[in-house]
Amino acid sequence: MVGLSRRAAPPALALRQSKWTSRWKAIRAAKGDRDWATGTAKKLLKPALSALSFNKCAFCETMLHEPNEPHIEHYIAKTVEEDRAFEWENLLPCCSDCNTAKANADHQGTLLKPDAENPEPFFWLNPANGDLEPHPELSAEASARAAETIRLCNLKRGALSESRRLIWLQVRRWVERAQENQAREKNRLREELNEFLSPSREHKFVIRLVLSESHPDLAEKDRRRFAAGQSSSRAV
Repeated sequence: MVGLSRRAAPPALALRQSKWTSRWKAIRAAKGDRDWATGTAKKLLKPALSALSFNKCAFCETMLHEPNEPHIEHYIAKTVEEDRAFEWENLLPCCSDCNTAKANADHQGTLLKPDAENPEPFFWLNPANGDLEPHPELSAEASARAAETIRLCNLKRGALSESRRLIWLQVRRWVERAQENQAREKNRLREELNEFLSPSREHKFVIRLVLSESHPDLAEKDRRRFAAGQSSSRAV
């Protein structure tokens, strides 16, 4: 989980937000079972939201494609505050697993919001199993928020933790090979680094965590590249 930069809302949302919100509130008042948003609304919102995170889930950083197609996540659940169902700042791109886990929980602001605060300092990775844990140096309040974020989005689910563990190993091996400084591997190492620093690469938190131990300049470069939305094909 890493910080995201909130882009401007799609112009069409401002034109239709009131209408779409009224529709949702009417569905709730009638206790109807219609979907909260029309197909047109979702078609408009999903691409704009996916662009916030380079087509990755805002919480677990997995790619948003089948079977984890993009879902529209409400930071404050649409059943908790109906008026915020189509509020741009309340919407985030999310995978089906995180969306299902969080559901309509009323977390009252304990869930970390990656476009409003930097989540990186809140977490630590257990390299043995790939689990996210609250960073050991956090205050009690911050640690509780990290733990609640992990719980709400089920960020310790098996396949996800294993994916993080594998990328941790890949980056560690790159660091070890880079330290050997073998000329014959120079081009390959550069190619691999470009892949790690691609904004669309999964698990940026893990990549930055490993790089920060021996190459903090590269970890910072990754943050800048991600923030600027630079192309993954651009040389480092």
